[in-house]
Amino acid sequence: MEHIDNYGVLASISWNSNGWQGEPTARDLKESKYDFVKDNSHMHESLNFGHEVLPTEAGGYYVGYTPMLKRLPALAKSKDLNIIFLSSSDYKNGNRKCIVGCYGSPELDHAFQRAAKHRLFKKYDGGNIKSRVENIIYFETPVIISNTIAQDLGMLPEGKEISHRGFNYLNSDNVKNILQQAVLLNAKNKKLRAYVKNLPLEITLREDTSAAEALRVIMKDLSPDSMTDIAELERKMKSLTPRMKTRLSTYIERGSIANQIKKLTGFTCSVCKALGLEAKGFKKPNGEHYVETHHVEPVHNLTKGSLGVANLMTICANHHRQMHYGAVELIKADDKAFWFDFDGKPLKINKMKIA
Repeated sequence: MEHIDNYGVLASISWNSNGWQGEPTARDLKESKYDFVKDNSHMHESLNFGHEVLPTEAGGYYVGYTPMLKRLPALAKSKDLNIIFLSSSDYKNGNRKCIVGCYGSPELDHAFQRAAKHRLFKKYDGGNIKSRVENIIYFETPVIISNTIAQDLGMLPEGKEISHRGFNYLNSDNVKNILQQAVLLNAKNKKLRAYVKNLPLEITLREDTSAAEALRVIMKDLSPDSMTDIAELERKMKSLTPRMKTRLSTYIERGSIANQIKKLTGFTCSVCKALGLEAKGFKKPNGEHYVETHHVEPVHNLTKGSLGVANLMTICANHHRQMHYGAVELIKADDKAFWFDFDGKPLKINKMKIA
């Protein structure tokens, strides 16, 4: 299939702890990124994936909603639109951004009404997207996405970042790469596999069992002292290709383990701290200071313990780039610290400790 621009759309919705099949929790409403949801205690996307348990509309359609499509895509740009991915911020796991499902072969309009009868449809009476039920798919295991992951794995057009106030157009390659990850993570989802088979995209459905198992472990809600899980993950990753190891290491550095490490270090940069500089970066909207995580021993090398907490450090974006591309060399490491030649100067960084 030739490369097609504007083949898909990525749009956001608020997090719903009940799988978008019913009312949100009080905390869902409080933690929403949308002021309208907080102010009105109302989340119109609450039933987006209720298509398996709630009544459908005439013709087998089901109606969903995203606030990102209040302004619909231009007709000229959306003539090849084939799929809408819905993403949300999982506030229970460090506000990681997840693609939670999709509406295939969608229709768009500002005024789709739910004419089917159900008590919830009185409150959630319509939306702006609809698809046939067989083309609406919920991902039990979501696909984690961030600006870095999106570029590393080709989930967004080159150079684009996730939109915060609207939606992203996706080309056919982006759609293929997202669905490939979704299939890998949701291997038992027959509906997803059937949908992918009918698309004119060359998506491999043959499952790489080792890669799938490793990726599912990463997606689990790991705590920083889950050393048994980490050891198991190292074992599963040994047989993977270098490309897949690199992909998985990207998820690890930005996943639940990393989020726990950031909390343990108080969201500070270990290099800035060692250099006697201000160790906290700017504040994000949730009040946390921005910081990244870095594996000192690259995960894709997969030496024993490379996935462990002791191999992680929190670091600001500037020093993270310097670690990767600057004149920095790891001289030695023991149980307590790392010693670097940092731009010609010795630098000691204490290792993480788990209480």
